Amino acid sequence: MYRLKSILLFIDKIQYKNHIYCSNSKHAINSNITYSPDEPGLLECLLMDYNDNDLINRLLGCAYGQALGDAYGLSTEFEKRTTVASNYPDRSKIIPFPDYKLTGHSSRWKRGDWTDDTDQWILILETLIGRNGDERIFVKKLKRWIEYGFSELNDSAGMGLGANIEQVVFSHGYLRNPIETSRMIWERGNRQAAPNGAVMRCSAVAFVHFNDLEKVKSTTTSMCKTTHFDPRCIASCLAVCLVIAYLLRKKMNDDNNIEVLITSIQNETIQILGDSFSQEQCESFLWHTDRARTLEELKLDDPRSIGYTYKCLASGFYGLRSTRSFQETLNDLIRYGGDADTNGAVCGTMYGARYGYKALPSEWLRALPYKKWFDKKLIQCFGQMNLIDRKFIHTKF
Repeated sequence: MYRLKSILLFIDKIQYKNHIYCSNSKHAINSNITYSPDEPGLLECLLMDYNDNDLINRLLGCAYGQALGDAYGLSTEFEKRTTVASNYPDRSKIIPFPDYKLTGHSSRWKRGDWTDDTDQWILILETLIGRNGDERIFVKKLKRWIEYGFSELNDSAGMGLGANIEQVVFSHGYLRNPIETSRMIWERGNRQAAPNGAVMRCSAVAFVHFNDLEKVKSTTTSMCKTTHFDPRCIASCLAVCLVIAYLLRKKMNDDNNIEVLITSIQNETIQILGDSFSQEQCESFLWHTDRARTLEELKLDDPRSIGYTYKCLASGFYGLRSTRSFQETLNDLIRYGGDADTNGAVCGTMYGARYGYKALPSEWLRALPYKKWFDKKLIQCFGQMNLIDRKFIHTKF
């Protein structure tokens, strides 16, 4: 079983964020990164121009399911389940977004903002969409983001990351040999640490490489290992990315087909890990991704294991299997507290890849303060992936 000391090492997240603000402050709208109230959305124009293209809809669902699940989960992050129930006693009502009750932690963000989970997702996207993007490019971007954040968003630093990532990134020789450095840190901790800081960002790999499954496997593994070397972390990332890649390649909404896909991905993940995957780790992987697994059983707010990678993985599979609305699905999840933004990000990205962008609540999407900035980034990516005509980009920017 997972060891207490290793768990406590990585749950000590830095309690600050690059988009720090006073919740009652009024700021002038920056039209480069934020929509004005009546401004038409770029993505709505894109979907209209491309006749609601199903692939683009699912890709956008993957990206914005991630960002919205992350942002919504912030409302209960690090809270005990009992505290959440006290703050929102009427379970028949959904925790409001973005007007949830601020906590000492969530008040450090601008209302509606996503956290470091989606920031790192964007870093992977930028890495892979560029020419010859690999893990060395990613770790340079990661270190720079930690130090400076996103300058376009007036960040002073990229904070909010877990202790495991911080320890690895600032180790001697990391930029020169990131995977070896990550392995050394893992072994120095007696191969016990398996935090969720890689699975929270990994679906960006499937977003870019969904048409090349071998590349999904190899890139997912290498991107994970840059900060998280444990086989459980790799298994979590592979399972999420392979599911999303298959969903993007083929429309699949039938529940029976979803279960067939999950069984296939479970087996494929175990096969890829091979001898590096112990029997105990394998059994726990299957337990956490089983159809019968309930949110109650996951004990998401247990302080001894709040950031365990398999808990986040299970949250993702909960979202994948859901037949309810995005709001209901995520509300049920984040009411259990714990590392709710990270659990919400993975739950949201898997839900979005299955059901698409149009299944996400439009009023919640519009509440994301930097949606216009992210929209532009995604549209540019679609152009580089040859999914849309570059003329569309030129007419919108």
